[in-house]
Amino acid sequence: MTGAAGFLGSYLCEALVAKGAKVTALDNFTIGSTSNLEPFKNEMQIVNCDITKNEIRSYIEGSQIVFHLAAVANPRSCREDFDLAFKINVEGTKNVLDASRDGLRVIFLSAAAAYGNPSYIPIDEKHPLNGRDPYAISKIMAEYLCTNYYQNCGVPVVIVRNFSTFGPRQTPSYIIPTLITQALQQKRLEIWNPKPTRDFMYIDNTIDALLRIAESEELIGDVINIGSGEEVHIGALTEKISQMFGGLPIVNLNKDVVGSERLVCDNTKLKKVTGWKLIVPFEDGLQRTCSWFKQASLGQ
Repeated sequence: MTGAAGFLGSYLCEALVAKGAKVTALDNFTIGSTSNLEPFKNEMQIVNCDITKNEIRSYIEGSQIVFHLAAVANPRSCREDFDLAFKINVEGTKNVLDASRDGLRVIFLSAAAAYGNPSYIPIDEKHPLNGRDPYAISKIMAEYLCTNYYQNCGVPVVIVRNFSTFGPRQTPSYIIPTLITQALQQKRLEIWNPKPTRDFMYIDNTIDALLRIAESEELIGDVINIGSGEEVHIGALTEKISQMFGGLPIVNLNKDVVGSERLVCDNTKLKKVTGWKLIVPFEDGLQRTCSWFKQASLGQ
């Protein structure tokens, strides 16, 4: 697994280890943290590895499945340094695909950002890729590489377009941990704009979906969405977090919307092909996440 020490990667490693899988966790630890892997580090091989280097081939040879999660996944970071985003998100993906030419199945984690501002809601896999920001563009280019390697080189690839996963251990650069951190440290919540909507889904649901996708023969060479199918306004999300911390004040900065105005997943295909269904509802997941950050702030 690439990006194994990141938020999503570490949970996936934990789930695979629990299933008895032999896991090689690859990460260069510039974004991912060793602490995310600490509880189960002795149950897998952990390698400090740069996916843009050819050394990756030696680490994934003999594997059955490669979960390719490594990326510059923060849209702001991609805007600030597109050279780095291109190197990791595009060239790094090509390197992983080259190393998988011997028939390794590759599960590539793309993003709903590739859809851009939607032409219709909810968004299914047939929706045009209208993403325009640097992060979305890098993911679209990587998707085209995956399709090319499947069609021309026979690499069995599945492209996964993930919507907005959240949960404990997520870095503060994402909206939910940002708001929770504000609640803990500033005792008030600041949002740029309450109008955008996102499809937030708790981490346990995403991991279950990824495991099911990896086991599906039907999805090889195909694209699949991962999301809850529920639309949540940023304003409503902020209000829920405010109430979970006793009713904190909310400051609306009234800034322009950055990225897509609405993103809502059509998960019909995921349910039909894999039998997936939601395990943890949004509000339960939000409560668990708030509780984890509270405990972490106290050093527990």
